Amino acid sequence: MTAGGVTRLQELAQKCELMIQRCLNCTTLLAPLMATCSSCQGSELERVPSCGIGSIVSSKVVHREATGIDRGLVPCTIAIVELDEGPWVYTWIDGEVPAPSDCPVRVEFRPASTAEQLPVFSVRAARQR
Repeated sequence: MTAGGVTRLQELAQKCELMIQRCLNCTTLLAPLMATCSSCQGSELERVPSCGIGSIVSSKVVHREATGIDRGLVPCTIAIVELDEGPWVYTWIDGEVPAPSDCPVRVEFRPASTAEQLPVFSVRAARQR
């Protein structure tokens, strides 16, 4: 957590830009929360913007407690998305995931409702990439 109780993921989402990391030693692009480079084990990383587009590698429907007036469990899709730049990120998927699940997705930004917010991606038609 950072000062004021805001997490690093929330800071990135507030900028309405998905930030990933690049290793300063070997230029490998990495997921947002990596502490060291998976290629060279370097620890000097810089944040760089992602295009926010990728494809679903894996997904699963889970049931989460609803907020607001309608209490109870609601189905949500959690997924691993491979960004077009290469890194994989954990994310929520907005909407139904059609089969095959490797369909294109684009990141969207929404206000945080939990302490640790994952980015939210929406399924896009292939021509919208």
